Amino acid sequence: MTCYVKKARAVAALKKMSHFYIALATLYKKHGLTVNEDIGRRNILMSSLQEKYFAEEIDTTFPGTVANGKTGEPDIIIPALNRELECKLTSKNRSGSWALQSDYNTLRRKGAVDHLYVLASDDFDEFAVLFFEGLTVKDFHPPASGSKGKSRINFRHALAKCTVVFGEMNDKSEQFLLAAGQVLADPTSTHTALEKARARIDYWSTRSNISFGLEAL
Repeated sequence: MTCYVKKARAVAALKKMSHFYIALATLYKKHGLTVNEDIGRRNILMSSLQEKYFAEEIDTTFPGTVANGKTGEPDIIIPALNRELECKLTSKNRSGSWALQSDYNTLRRKGAVDHLYVLASDDFDEFAVLFFEGLTVKDFHPPASGSKGKSRINFRHALAKCTVVFGEMNDKSEQFLLAAGQVLADPTSTHTALEKARARIDYWSTRSNISFGLEAL
């Protein structure tokens, strides 16, 4: 199965979300409020729009696609492909990192679920869109205590299932491994440098260091 969320359709959905966000921000301002004062709450408000607008765009290629919106139901159902799509909207947290999460119990119950992550800037004017095919519990870390069943994605396992639809994603661990390999191949490398390079290879062979590049529409 190839990625069925195409860039043009994703951009169209993001533009619809952006237009709604501008209207929402204007409404908040009218009542003396700032929609960006709480980014997490802002994203909750916009999540249903992500489901609605991406379903509409996918439907142009695969008629019958729907966003149910009911609790316990899949975010988007694509009957033509016999697929379900979970939609997640996230922004950087206070530590400056991205939390790509999913519900552990849902994954365990369903076995494998496609995921669509929209990464949004604080001002909701830059985005990245990531599609993951068939994520399972093995692609996530076990839920931490107090996380209410939410699990963080394990990029070392899930990276092979990812298609970057919009924006950029880079795995810096590959750069670290390459640099360490160059040290090992250099006949002039000192014993200390070789030991550090081997330790770095051991470390980054089982980890990822992911960074994202968001783009304006």
